[in-house]
Amino acid sequence: MAEEPAGERDLVVGDAFGGLSVPWQLTTREAMQLVDRALADDGVYAVNLIDHPPLGFVRAELATLREVFGSVVLLARAPVLAGEDGGNLVAVASQRPLPADAIAEALTDRDLAWQVAEGDELDRFVGDAAVLTDDFAPVDQLLTPYGQP
Repeated sequence: MAEEPAGERDLVVGDAFGGLSVPWQLTTREAMQLVDRALADDGVYAVNLIDHPPLGFVRAELATLREVFGSVVLLARAPVLAGEDGGNLVAVASQRPLPADAIAEALTDRDLAWQVAEGDELDRFVGDAAVLTDDFAPVDQLLTPYGQP
């Protein structure tokens, strides 16, 4: 990402995990700053995430995204948002406000049982999760494998 020209990408997609192996180098504030640098002013970063309760990794990654981007929404099934289940989730981030209602409508139109969390709901979900940095990114300790307490 450091070699990407600044401000030229309308969309960057993050999908770099294998099973429950997540390259921590792609999760940090510094990595997100490189993504943001590559994006146009109204560009969007969409990232596929995975975790299971207590969802420590996802919460930390969302805290990290929110530190870099002006607008962040989370797409997930209701049991995941309630902290009762895990699996794949999608975070969407931009410096510009994101159309959360339009995203939610598109999910419904496709008969997906996913919801969009933003604002106060996302605040509650993230809680006091720490921001991941190049100096502090314990992704392997935060990520909970399926079936683990």
